Amino acid sequence: LDGSEPSYFTAHLQVIDSEGLEIDNIRVCEYSQDAVQKYIPQNPSGCVYKENSALNYTFRILGQATNLMCCLSLCNSDGSFLARSFLALDYMTSLDHISLPLINETDTIIGLINCSIMEIRGLEESIPVRVPSSVAEYTTPLEIGHRGCGVTHTDRELFDSLPCLPENTIASMEAAYMHGAHMIETDVAVTQDLKAVLYHDLQIDLPGELNKVPISHVTSHVLEWAPSETLVLSEKQKHEQLLLDQDFDGDSLAIVQEKSKPYPYLSHALKTLPKDLGIMLEMKSNLAEVGCETVPYHVDKNQYLDVILQDLYKNVGDRNIILCSFCIDTCVMLRNKQNRWPVVLIFQGSTDTYVDYTDSRLTSLETGVNMAIAENLQGISMFSGLLKDKPEKVISKIKDSGLQTFVWGFHCCDKEFRATMRESGIDGLIYDRIYEEKSLQKRKADSSSDV
Repeated sequence: LDGSEPSYFTAHLQVIDSEGLEIDNIRVCEYSQDAVQKYIPQNPSGCVYKENSALNYTFRILGQATNLMCCLSLCNSDGSFLARSFLALDYMTSLDHISLPLINETDTIIGLINCSIMEIRGLEESIPVRVPSSVAEYTTPLEIGHRGCGVTHTDRELFDSLPCLPENTIASMEAAYMHGAHMIETDVAVTQDLKAVLYHDLQIDLPGELNKVPISHVTSHVLEWAPSETLVLSEKQKHEQLLLDQDFDGDSLAIVQEKSKPYPYLSHALKTLPKDLGIMLEMKSNLAEVGCETVPYHVDKNQYLDVILQDLYKNVGDRNIILCSFCIDTCVMLRNKQNRWPVVLIFQGSTDTYVDYTDSRLTSLETGVNMAIAENLQGISMFSGLLKDKPEKVISKIKDSGLQTFVWGFHCCDKEFRATMRESGIDGLIYDRIYEEKSLQKRKADSSSDV
């Protein structure tokens, strides 16, 4: 602001509806590395905004958020007026990131304010009322097969060996179950014709296309004809041949290959997989990364989540489900749209392994934990690289705050690291090649034991 920032601002949000009435149920909380604050009613005099933090406002209305006028006023630390900014909430998408001009008392633009606006709509179809479930009700620590039996496509360079069953397929998930997995972690995306499919990437390779195509631009019919990985058993390790020969109990190679087709529908997986195999379902999000081009994703965020949630409600039965995402905004939407299944924030932080996200809220583990607490999420799933030093202390501190803890990443492929995590009190381990974990009890595909 013209190079003259005060030590802090006082911010106050006012929202006026189409009839000129002020909305009075505004609540606010602060995200920062140092503060843990849940939403509280906005003080008439505003609330303090400090450096390296974010203020989050929320309010509820009946109907859609149209014809609403927002006015954010900023005052200096001494109480004197500084500037205000206006925003008309009309024709917005579910989630918009914009910069707004700050205008002082002489109508001069003195700076910009960056903000995100998120509209969370209720599900269009009615849903059955159920008692909310909690991770605490599940057997812990949960042994969770990453993408089924493990990575075979994206991020494969991080692993020294790969399973022969393609990731995120029915075959890979069934094999993880038969090797004792309590749950599998899989990724869900939505196609152009609004079908929920299990696939990790936001883009796919299609014959005749020079560049990758966003999966949200492709219909499910096209995906049925998309190229897939081929099982070549003669090139695989002996123990993985045994995995196919023994675990599928006489299934022909043709059946195994059918189960190994990519892009299975979420509804099909829910109907096909053993009923006592839990699913940790990651909602894909096109988060912007530092120095990278953002993948376009042209399915409205509310519509995207509604398609997935409706598939779950219609087909899940009594299966244990955990919903999760790297995107805090997606987690907040999931938490507000439903309360039947726990919602967990996936967190990678700032490390040398992955490119940082541009969202400053996603760099510090402390901020991630505080966001999860403020938004009433049930847990946080951390990249294993964040727990190499003093994991017991980190996990204990997070659990003391009331959050469940999960860990994912290539370090989890090491059995000694997994043993350390279990001893540290972790609630869930997400790892590849779960068939190498000898402590798990093998099961048949038709097993119905409780998890």
